[in-house]
Amino acid sequence: MTKSPIKWAGGKTRVMPQLLMQLPKADCLIEPFVGSGTVFMNTEYRRYILCDSNRALINFFRVLTSNTERLIDTACGMFLDGNNEEQYYKRRALFNSMQWSDTGKADTALLYAALFLYLNRHCFNGIYRVNQMGDHNVPFGKYGAPYLPADEMRRFAEKANDTKAVFIDGDFRHTIPYVMQLAYDAVIYCDPPYIPASKTANFTAYGKPFTLDDHRDLVATLLDAHRQHGTRAVISNSDTPETREIYSAFNLHAFSVRRSVSAKSRDMAGEVIGVLRGDVGRNSGACGAWTSTIENLRPAAIWIGFDLAAGFDNGEPSDEHA
Repeated sequence: MTKSPIKWAGGKTRVMPQLLMQLPKADCLIEPFVGSGTVFMNTEYRRYILCDSNRALINFFRVLTSNTERLIDTACGMFLDGNNEEQYYKRRALFNSMQWSDTGKADTALLYAALFLYLNRHCFNGIYRVNQMGDHNVPFGKYGAPYLPADEMRRFAEKANDTKAVFIDGDFRHTIPYVMQLAYDAVIYCDPPYIPASKTANFTAYGKPFTLDDHRDLVATLLDAHRQHGTRAVISNSDTPETREIYSAFNLHAFSVRRSVSAKSRDMAGEVIGVLRGDVGRNSGACGAWTSTIENLRPAAIWIGFDLAAGFDNGEPSDEHA
């Protein structure tokens, strides 16, 4: 299994075998919720369109793809002297002070991406969490030896360049209809925030939470893409009555998975993979036929938090390193 260069809540490392059995063959994979990029790294499509409403994440992937070695070098300097609270909180404040509009400048985008990676590897559990003001507010993680994932970064960049991957920041309501005007022979894979299995299993949302109505909007958007273009779609989520009701148009395949890679207990959580199949390539153009990324699709919100059913995809061989 090829690991992502970042830690991320709800990563798909532990469910990739089940997911690979359900993802249909196609020319292009579209991910409206790319997250850690684990699905991208462990599938073999010719083209990829990778989207997320988290602009800092998309900026990181763009810089990693276009300026790999400079990003590694810049991050390395931060890792060498940054494993202490003083440096951590200074760099978190710098990250929060930066504006998305400034990332149009190459040097600013590079610094923003390096800070994103630094925070991801030094903060508690690799959580990307923001407050109501949109500021990263995760405390220092106090790890012994935070890991700089240089090899994972190079592998990600190599595949992104080989497949001419396109990275788009935006809410799924905007990104899916937009890319479907351009995509031929495509599959949409959606990994939205999981519906809580119980009231006590909910993730903590910051900014605007991903609600049941958001899930219903996602289904409506996918069904619309299916009607207009015959687009096949696959979703992942927790196995709950709400999930089965909202995603009733999908063929749902249930299975169990351990709650967390580092969990001491052997508790299992129910998940489903839903499949909506369609006709190939109806009323659509060539996937990945453009070279520029889309800068102006504005997300409705950045959300993040604990997905207790899916756990954390730490990208680590063990729990001893950050």
